[in-house]
Order: sequence, then C-alpha cells, then structure tokens
Amino acid sequence: MRALAIVALLMLAACGSTEKAEEPKAAPSPRGAHLGDVSLNKPLRATDNALTWSLEVAPGSITLTRFAGRGSEGDVSQFYPVSPQVRDDKAVWQTKDTLGQPVTITFTNARCTEGGEPVIERPLTAELKIADKVFHGCAGVRPVDGLNSASDAGNASADKAADDAGNAH
Repeated sequence: MRALAIVALLMLAACGSTEKAEEPKAAPSPRGAHLGDVSLNKPLRATDNALTWSLEVAPGSITLTRFAGRGSEGDVSQFYPVSPQVRDDKAVWQTKDTLGQPVTITFTNARCTEGGEPVIERPLTAELKIADKVFHGCAGVRPVDGLNSASDAGNASADKAADDAGNAH
C-alpha cells in the first residue's frame, strides 16, 4: 500500500508542468496619472487668492507668471519640465529654474478655497518653493483655451471669478 502511494505521488509530479509561472506585472493605469479626480496628464493651473502669480504645469512645460500690479504683463519664469512623483495624496515636481535654483511644486488632493468675492474652490491645494521663497495657492485643470473664461468641470466657478478679479486690476 505504501509503495502504491509513492507511485501515485511520483505520477502526479510527472504530470505537472515544467514551465515556471510568470510574476504578475503591474499594468499601467488606463486613466494615467491622477491626483484624486484630476488628471496629471492635462495642463494644470495654480494661483493664489490675490492673483499675484499663476503657475502653469503641462506635459513638457512649467511656467510661472508673477503679476506686479494693475495692467502688468507679468514676469515669466520657465522651469525645466519634469514628471511628477505621485505618492499618497500628493504630486511633487522636483526641478530647477533657468538660474539653477531648486524648485519644488507640490499639489495635494485636498479641496482648496480661495477667499474673496466670490469664494473660489479648486480640487487641489498648491505649494511652490523656489529656493527659500514659498507660494501657497489652489490648483486645478487649466481651461482648454488657456484663459480663465472657459468652463471646465471643477474649475468653472473658479475660472470665472479669477477672470473677473483679473479684469478688476
């Protein structure tokens, strides 16, 4: 009986495949990189509540515009384009400006409210560090036309308010 059990085990072992099972591979998300409901593959815009600066982050370009006041064209700075590192509820871009100063852009998946009239809500909070200077604001998907007048889900009321505030200057 014992011999029969050993023969049965040997026969079962012989029936098994010699192929090794492949390690499961993580498939890329069909949605692409996201922070909450916001796609990081689309152009994004961050601003402060006083509209003294605007940061445009898009695949292949990162641009900061600082506004000096009424009727000002603004001072434009380019940063080297990099992809964000996405962890937990944050997306972080580590880059440099054209002078070599370190730049860190952090968008956090937390609704952001900008004071003012009317109150503006955006889906993300933003922090921009250039060397030792820190800027705080709110962020979301940039409107298709690049202006504040376009309607985009999650940004429509914010863009209209930003456009109205910009026209008041």
